[in-house]
Amino acid sequence: MKVARWLPCILVQLAAGSPCDDRYAAWVTDREAFQRKDEPRHLSGLHIVCVWKEAGRLRLEAHMNGVLEKDPLRSDLDEALSLDWGQFRNSLQGALRFTKATYEWGNFHLKQPYGIFAETGRRLRSGTEVLDAGLVLVVEGGQWFWPPVRIGYVRQLPGTPYMLETVSVQPVLFRVRGFLREEECRVIIDMAAPNMSDSDVVQTEKHYRENDTDLRTSTQARLHSSVNPLLQELDLRISNLTRVDVAHNEEVQVLRYRSKEFYAAHTDNFDPKYYENTDFIDKGHRNRLLTVFWYLTNVSKGGETLFPRADGLPPPKDMRSCERGLKVRPEVGAVILWYSLRPNGNGDPNGLHAACPVEDGEKWSANYWVWNKPRDLLISLPDADVDEEYHGEQPVTSNHVSATFRNEHPFPVYLFWKPPHQAREAFMGEISPQAAVSAQTFPLHTWHIRMGADPSSELVAVQEIADQPEQVFVLSSGSGPDEL
Repeated sequence: MKVARWLPCILVQLAAGSPCDDRYAAWVTDREAFQRKDEPRHLSGLHIVCVWKEAGRLRLEAHMNGVLEKDPLRSDLDEALSLDWGQFRNSLQGALRFTKATYEWGNFHLKQPYGIFAETGRRLRSGTEVLDAGLVLVVEGGQWFWPPVRIGYVRQLPGTPYMLETVSVQPVLFRVRGFLREEECRVIIDMAAPNMSDSDVVQTEKHYRENDTDLRTSTQARLHSSVNPLLQELDLRISNLTRVDVAHNEEVQVLRYRSKEFYAAHTDNFDPKYYENTDFIDKGHRNRLLTVFWYLTNVSKGGETLFPRADGLPPPKDMRSCERGLKVRPEVGAVILWYSLRPNGNGDPNGLHAACPVEDGEKWSANYWVWNKPRDLLISLPDADVDEEYHGEQPVTSNHVSATFRNEHPFPVYLFWKPPHQAREAFMGEISPQAAVSAQTFPLHTWHIRMGADPSSELVAVQEIADQPEQVFVLSSGSGPDEL
């Protein structure tokens, strides 16, 4: 059995306040926002941490489990900053006092290492980066997790034109209006329409059902990103939304609900207790982290997405009923995002959801699932705990790049991504004067800066991404279409 090699940390009584006092409000949630009485009133495994240097020592303050505390945890990490990354991580973990053993699944060697992130969602890779960031989010489950803050909270997504609106705290549920353009919705529907078949239900090995139509009556088509440049663009756009690498994304499942068609309440993640063979989900530690659900049409009446455990309601007795719970009405171009796992990697039963019957019209929508581990690649994460990697004999290093484009012109410019081997450019957003936009990308990807939001507008600059984890490009009067 592996024993965590924590370095000693000294608990101290620090002076009231920290350099992050004015930054916490965007990340912590008031305990009163958690309405359920049958589970802890916090975000298990998400810690809002401030790290700074003072009087020759490295100080730490933490609001544990994403909740604003009157007396946050305070600690002195001593000289941990001078240690190597593995030792620094162990020292930080010791100060926050958490372990991998957060659930009854066992096999914790299969659980991925915890992650440390800047406020932009960028994964940090050294103690120096943590100190430079000051405020960081520590996520025990290993992948970025958007804190809900409170119902109605609206967050401008860094590096995008999109606004992330909190719809619910339990479940953690967000909405982004206008994420898809109407013409994009029509293209997706046209691609899927000739390939529709009856929707099935993933049967559990211990609860097999003969008839799927008892639970689900829609039709569906799966579309792999390779079939169309638009889907490749959406892969990248959703990765920017979730702050999770594209390699974690499952192919999109387009859905059509006609009159009276529905899907009974269910969760999207796989609970190991319902399966005899759990190797395909690493005994539970490889799972669907979140769902980005696309609304491709409006619906005149019915067709809402229902969350029956929202607002502190008890588990529903009838999984087909749409009478109680939080309903999200279909709105063409909008997406909703909810987490099926808690920040510590455990399943979240509050992610239970249903598709209410369509009463008037036809509903087109799509499931887009993001996993907590890569779907097809064996990756050794850059923040892997000492001697711990993803399973696989020959893991490879992730080459994900965070690119920032800064506009020093007195006028706005427009950022486009040029998909590999495709003529069509993908519009990614406006860069205001003296402002910057960040994007998740990969080495050898090409980005275009144009004078207008149309891909036929004047080309100002072209930038190819190098093989470095962080890159900043400044657009100034000396830049031309050959270099940035």
